[in-house]
Amino acid sequence: MSGLQLRVFPTVEETMQACAKAISDAVREAPEAQIVLAGGQTPRGVYTLLAAAGGEPDAPPWRSAEFWFGDERCVGPDHPKSNFHLAQQSLLGPLGIAAGRVHRMLGELGAEEGARRYRERLAERLGDAPTFHAALVGMGAEGHTLSLFPGSPGLTATDLAVPAYVPTPPRERISLTPAALGHTERIFFLVTGEAKRDALRLALGAQAADPAVPTSFLRGRLETVVFCDRDAAPEDPTEVKP
Repeated sequence: MSGLQLRVFPTVEETMQACAKAISDAVREAPEAQIVLAGGQTPRGVYTLLAAAGGEPDAPPWRSAEFWFGDERCVGPDHPKSNFHLAQQSLLGPLGIAAGRVHRMLGELGAEEGARRYRERLAERLGDAPTFHAALVGMGAEGHTLSLFPGSPGLTATDLAVPAYVPTPPRERISLTPAALGHTERIFFLVTGEAKRDALRLALGAQAADPAVPTSFLRGRLETVVFCDRDAAPEDPTEVKP
């Protein structure tokens, strides 16, 4: 991945700690930061760390930030597979973030209507070319990021949010697109576990946007960083920061 920093840590816990620090620093730099949150189970550890440090004297001004979602499953907000539900339980609720500063995807409306509503919300709040200060995203073992799998039409869509239909249940989802993240200052990939090693190797080798490698479409304006543990790291990583 051209322009990407790889940071490899001995353990998952250390990986989570480094990623949490990067997000905290981004919010300190921009007190009214616009933050995109990742879905799935992997970021839970990062969210728990951020929430635990939220009451410390030097904590970032979390309550001035606003939170968005990179993708969502088409389930209700209290469903155990809801990305919003995970973030609300592990991060947003413990930090006391006001509901008006959390912009969830309305998965219960279905992929088409939910995506349309999110496009409207983004345009209303941030305009047609939104600027996010930081986005936390993941990477699947098959290379997907957000809810955009290899070959997904959403990778080249001009809409900010699209319906996505994926191979694994729940199959119906809503996803931001690379177009939505095109002005993001900092993009942080969080990748852990041996199962993702091959996908990360392909991502690191991509020299241009390649529909077979969804992560190759995401680049931060200031930096793009992969935080990974040693199990996920390809052999001979280009940069190791313990």
